[in-house]
Amino acid sequence: KSNFSKRIKALALAGSAALLIAGVVVVNGCKKENTNTQVKQTVVDDESQAITAHILAFKERMTYYHENPNLKSGGQLYTAIEAATELENLLNYNFCYTNSGCSQKEYASSEFIVPLDDLEKINDPKLMEVYYNKVIDTIQAQMGRVNYSTKKLLLVDLEVSGMDSNGDAIVTIGSLIGNGQAGVLHNEDWWYGENGGMYPNGQYYPEDAASQLMKRVLDNVIPAPPTGGRWTYTDVVYETIPPTQDPIYSGDPDNYRDYKIFYATEAVATITYVQKHLPVAEMSFYECNYIDYALGYETTTGMDFSDCTITGGPVWDEYYYIQHNYQMFAGNRHLAMNIGIDDILAY
Repeated sequence: KSNFSKRIKALALAGSAALLIAGVVVVNGCKKENTNTQVKQTVVDDESQAITAHILAFKERMTYYHENPNLKSGGQLYTAIEAATELENLLNYNFCYTNSGCSQKEYASSEFIVPLDDLEKINDPKLMEVYYNKVIDTIQAQMGRVNYSTKKLLLVDLEVSGMDSNGDAIVTIGSLIGNGQAGVLHNEDWWYGENGGMYPNGQYYPEDAASQLMKRVLDNVIPAPPTGGRWTYTDVVYETIPPTQDPIYSGDPDNYRDYKIFYATEAVATITYVQKHLPVAEMSFYECNYIDYALGYETTTGMDFSDCTITGGPVWDEYYYIQHNYQMFAGNRHLAMNIGIDDILAY
């Protein structure tokens, strides 16, 4: 989906509470901004406090209507876009483990219908709790289909993706799910993907070059919160970059650094183990590019980079090819101090 396909919804909250930490570091020859430096601030900024108060007030309204089921009128009514915003923010606040360093991730999506009245609003405020539970049930089902021994919910993205023939809203539920196991960085040669481990003997399987690069991007772009704090995100967006979007070869491609994102195809030459592993120098090359994409996404969206998935796999089409699949997430970043996270699978 496009960066802004869901941003037709005006965020009901005040703008970004980004806590951008200025810093410069040289990583394998790449000079990068916004590096993962421990945040010195220990007091939650006013805007993060306001965002938290807004989210909790919405939660309290749901509780009030739950405890007073016979109320027939009054209360705040939401459009589908407003409801998606409020529910997304609450779910991310309650259940999401941000920047957890999971070595494997999957993004899942499902849809459900939200009936609207003639004014294109949800006509009963009590329904917000119904939809909240519906989204939780859906995410639990999505997580149940992911084959990880341990699982963490990392981000939630709710989008009004269209309208059905009855004029009701189609809401897409997107969830980023991690395996709950933090990756460990090793400055070595790696198989490009397919959970192949370190080159040539497969040590540290199911890690691979893609998962190592994913961790390097996150470590370099997302600042660490202060001790006792965690980041929460509102108004989440995402984008998947086509691997061949940015060619950098001159002359004819030769399956070696032809694009900013790893890609090799048998339309150019037979793919062998030479193309299927990334030496240290190539790892550094792609690391620089992938970090540049992340920082560019912050600029494009005006938001804060919040997570990413990088996986490596083969595709059999007209020609066999191998590539990295790079999906980036951004949102408005806020700081929550000494506030726990609920396990959505136990909800």
